[in-house]
Amino acid sequence: MALFNWFGKKPEEKDQLIPEVVEATHEQSSNEPDSPQQNDEEKKNLITITWGTGMPIDVVYNFIHKNFEEEGYQDALVNSDVTYRDAKITIIRTDLQMLFKRIALRYHKDIREAEAQIENAKKAYAFTSASSLEVCCETYKEHLNEIKEMQDLLEANDPKMTTMIESYRRGFLKGIAAVTENFINNK
Repeated sequence: MALFNWFGKKPEEKDQLIPEVVEATHEQSSNEPDSPQQNDEEKKNLITITWGTGMPIDVVYNFIHKNFEEEGYQDALVNSDVTYRDAKITIIRTDLQMLFKRIALRYHKDIREAEAQIENAKKAYAFTSASSLEVCCETYKEHLNEIKEMQDLLEANDPKMTTMIESYRRGFLKGIAAVTENFINNK
């Protein structure tokens, strides 16, 4: 069985900018005992990749780097009207703006909670804990500043913040080209 798994593996992409996180769940049925060989084999196949900050700002980065090309292509096959494309681009932009607001609210909440814990720690003379929380607060504030900069870049249509929109446009144009080619070939 392992021989077939070896032949079926896809080659690894080494130049991948953002690793795709795949969540695998192992379902056990209650009537099958778990064998030690099976656990060892699963552990050998388990790969854990840690990247980014592990904080809410990573969600923004993931959205910005999301590839909407296939979605744009499919949309053009269904409706090749340019006003439809523009409406979808507005939706993508609005989704990103709402994501900024949601993440900023989360950071503001985390800062308030950390500041309350800092005060409690200082009152209890737990200065080490207070200084650790102050570092967390500074990180939250840095992330909030980064989000503000991203919002300003999006308003200025900076290419760093519009990659998802450009990928949608590219896919939409490819879809229109496919529709046009199909129309010409069927005449």
